[in-house]
Amino acid sequence: MSESGLLTCSIQYGVVARSLPLSGKVLKGYLDAAGTGLGIGNPNVEFTPNVSTCRLTSDGGTARAFWGKRNGEVAVTTAARVMDPRGASSKLVRCKVEDHHDGAVNEIALDPVVSRFVSGGADGQVKLWDTKTVVCLWSSDKQLQSLVVDPFLKVSSALADGIIAGALHSGDILLWTSSRQVYSDDFSSPASFAQHRIVSPIPKGQPSPQDIFIPKPRPTVLCVRRHSQTTAALLIGYSDHPFFYRVVLDLTSGKYKTTAFGDPSFGYNSIVESFFAAQPDDYSFIITGDLQGSVGIYDWDTPQTSSPVVPARRFEAHEDGAVTALAWSSVVLATGSARGTTTVWDALTLEPLRLFSSPVPRAAPGREFGGVSRIVIEQELLVIIADNRVMSWKVGQVHHREAPHKVKHARARNPIPKGQQRYDLHRVIKESKRELEQENAYARRTMGREREQRSTLNMLGLSESEAIEYVLMLSREEEQHRRVSHIIDEGVFEGDFEDETFLPVASSSLTSHGPALPASNQSFPSLLDDRHARTYPRAARPTTNEKVQVSPVFVPEPMEAGITISPLRIPASLPGSSTGTRSLPDVARSTSSSFEHFPSISSSISSSTSSLEHNRSAWSTPLRSPPSSPNVGTPILRTSSASTENNDRQSEEELRATPDLDEMDADLKFAIELSLAEARSRGEV
Repeated sequence: MSESGLLTCSIQYGVVARSLPLSGKVLKGYLDAAGTGLGIGNPNVEFTPNVSTCRLTSDGGTARAFWGKRNGEVAVTTAARVMDPRGASSKLVRCKVEDHHDGAVNEIALDPVVSRFVSGGADGQVKLWDTKTVVCLWSSDKQLQSLVVDPFLKVSSALADGIIAGALHSGDILLWTSSRQVYSDDFSSPASFAQHRIVSPIPKGQPSPQDIFIPKPRPTVLCVRRHSQTTAALLIGYSDHPFFYRVVLDLTSGKYKTTAFGDPSFGYNSIVESFFAAQPDDYSFIITGDLQGSVGIYDWDTPQTSSPVVPARRFEAHEDGAVTALAWSSVVLATGSARGTTTVWDALTLEPLRLFSSPVPRAAPGREFGGVSRIVIEQELLVIIADNRVMSWKVGQVHHREAPHKVKHARARNPIPKGQQRYDLHRVIKESKRELEQENAYARRTMGREREQRSTLNMLGLSESEAIEYVLMLSREEEQHRRVSHIIDEGVFEGDFEDETFLPVASSSLTSHGPALPASNQSFPSLLDDRHARTYPRAARPTTNEKVQVSPVFVPEPMEAGITISPLRIPASLPGSSTGTRSLPDVARSTSSSFEHFPSISSSISSSTSSLEHNRSAWSTPLRSPPSSPNVGTPILRTSSASTENNDRQSEEELRATPDLDEMDADLKFAIELSLAEARSRGEV
């Protein structure tokens, strides 16, 4: 990639696209692995479906794409003036059929110094190729494990030092060295390489049945370089493993030492990137990213130790997922996550400088997010590749190359008619008015009541607390007025307008000595002092004539069976009267316990002729006293059978002597008429 162009490869379609990263323009035509030329740029028509791996390199205006296919074929596409939209041309060179791998090509490693490259295949072989002619210069022996081919998953080379390395699926590492210069034109003999085998550095524990559920670590990164004149150093990293290893091999004796780097408390490594020193005074270091989003920096030149080497610096780079991409320059460090976000850090202080969101749209439910697969830093240009999207960012201002006259010409070519502009303007104004009306209507509906209440309070000059106090005061006055009206409207009852009359209740001792109370005036006050006497209040005098009602006398029923003292048996001789006693008929015994029974006044009782009785007012007639309940101290008389017969006999005699009550009914009627006359005289009726 140069600052003016970007090459991106798709393994799925087997094509290489050309684009301008700063403008986002994709040039027409693709470089493919079939040799059909640039074509029309339709990947659905121009594609090669059997590509297994691809590597890209560029030198000036010439680009090369190295293809490895599933049928074992190796090919190279060379494009001169690759970023020229009109003058670009491509040429595809395939290897010979006898040089094919016997299986799919899993990895291709390029050497930036010499025009050679290395490939590793599923057939357990590593081949050395010439870049221009795609001729196999050297091939290793097949690697077998229990009579089964052990494929190569990763290959690396330092051809300037005559070193080739390959990592097998089993975890072992093979290293080939040559004393001859690999990049010389006369290099063709495979016998010039010496092979060294390094056993897998992963320690093997005790086998357990759970091992079948644990994924086996597989090589993900392999780098080889000359460590000294007689030694070579290898970097090997594995997936689903918390460590990566440095292996220093003595080329003369074949012995090697292994050093583990990593911290198991931070989880498995998701990516390992090596940055070796280009100058003797520089330092070599390794940057790793784990599945928890942390980044660790390790010193590659750490002395040999038996314990794992912990990172010199570790910090949390991403909170949204694992670290999937790393890029470093002398100024900044860029990290990409599995969620598509990218963060740029200061290379010295490791402080965050800028955060880029994912260029990939939000994934549909059930699908994985497109993570960052590659980050490229070229001077002041940053390119981020996430899923099938590319995002570029450059420090400073990007100037557009379009000329001003072209822009004006493009605007004048397709002008909008004035009528259309006026119509659009009126339509926008109408829609805006409708939206304002809807907003005002909604505000009136939601805030109308509150505004009305506040305006009413402002008009009255009251606050909310004062209004609440005023409403409570009105409610208290209404309740008081309602209670007074209820008392007034109860009606007119018998004995409302005379002094309170105290009716004594006979005790058990008095009843046992005689059926009636004494008629003398001296005995009546003693009855008032009796502890069983009860007072019955009368109703208040009505002030209005809205309702006049005469209610029958309330006579509650006794709670237990027995002889009940009735008000009819109390003599009618009151203080101040000079007549004899009046006996009222006894009320029959009742066994009912209900207090809702109101006995009616019988009209068949005869009245006696007495001069004083005619002159007496109806208001002086005492009310009938209800029988007392045992709860208020009134005793219930329980006598023998002989005393009961005597009482019955005396009751019959009293009934015979009871005066006629028709005169009492007439007096009551007269009292009602008198109250109506008084109301008419006051103008209330």
